[in-house]
Amino acid sequence: MPCYVILEFTAKSGTGPAMLESLRAALPDTRNKDGCLKVDVTVNQDDADNVLLVMRWASRRHYQTYRDWRDASGIVGEMAALTVSGISTRFFDDTDV
Repeated sequence: MPCYVILEFTAKSGTGPAMLESLRAALPDTRNKDGCLKVDVTVNQDDADNVLLVMRWASRRHYQTYRDWRDASGIVGEMAALTVSGISTRFFDDTDV
């Protein structure tokens, strides 16, 4: 079942724009991974260091396979080290409401 994966982080003060450039370089690979349906990157209007990625994956398993690949490459740890308190990851399902 398709799911939304929400990643949120706050980059260390003043480094939000540099983090966005890192994402710009990394996300083409993400968007080409099996099961990735969409990735949107948003920036908080009141805090340019606060970034939210809204991703849609064919399944949580697809995302987990992708995340395992990213973890093994070291990029997740590198990016988390540039944040105030790490990267929050949450999973959501569509509803029929």
